[in-house]
Amino acid sequence: MRPKYSFGLDGPSAFSRPAADVQGEILEPFFDSHEWEYARDYFTEGPAMYVNRKPTAIGGLEVFGIIVGFIGTCFAKKIFDEVYERTLKRPIGAFLDAFFQKPEVPAGKVVEYRDVIRLEDIDLVVVVRTLVTKESTSDVQATVMHGHRVAHAFIESHGKKAPVHCHTIKGGQIPSEPELFESLEQIKQKDRADAKPRWGQ
Repeated sequence: MRPKYSFGLDGPSAFSRPAADVQGEILEPFFDSHEWEYARDYFTEGPAMYVNRKPTAIGGLEVFGIIVGFIGTCFAKKIFDEVYERTLKRPIGAFLDAFFQKPEVPAGKVVEYRDVIRLEDIDLVVVVRTLVTKESTSDVQATVMHGHRVAHAFIESHGKKAPVHCHTIKGGQIPSEPELFESLEQIKQKDRADAKPRWGQ
């Protein structure tokens, strides 16, 4: 099976316009040139994947916006390993670096990068997320992909504990145990409630 992919942006128009431009310049050509299947609506199906896409203040955090990458694959190790190797090659660092270089992006802004992988065979959504600054773009890809390995190891040992497993990277540290949610929207609601303390600030 071909892995599925999609993108998401959450934030004000001042954020989404340059982010969408860079997505078209860097990410979309990568997926077009590899064995991927674009699924425009796939990631809005099912209660676990639901999230209110209406623009918000993102919980009062000093975050300019959220960039989301979606991948659809399977937990089965052989398939996961193959997709992992393909996913590892995504130009996430180049994408974020180009985004921060856009003249519309004010200096000093922070964005959240969020990788969402749906493991179709066990009906589980895994989220790995981290904050990114202009100075930290080169480390994002490796850190996030290591987060997926940690997430996969947890599932191998403990199984599916909720519809959504979420690993939030703080200070470069990846928690071995995920936070558990019913949907992506529930993560958003918890962000509003927790605000800055969730990032250890």
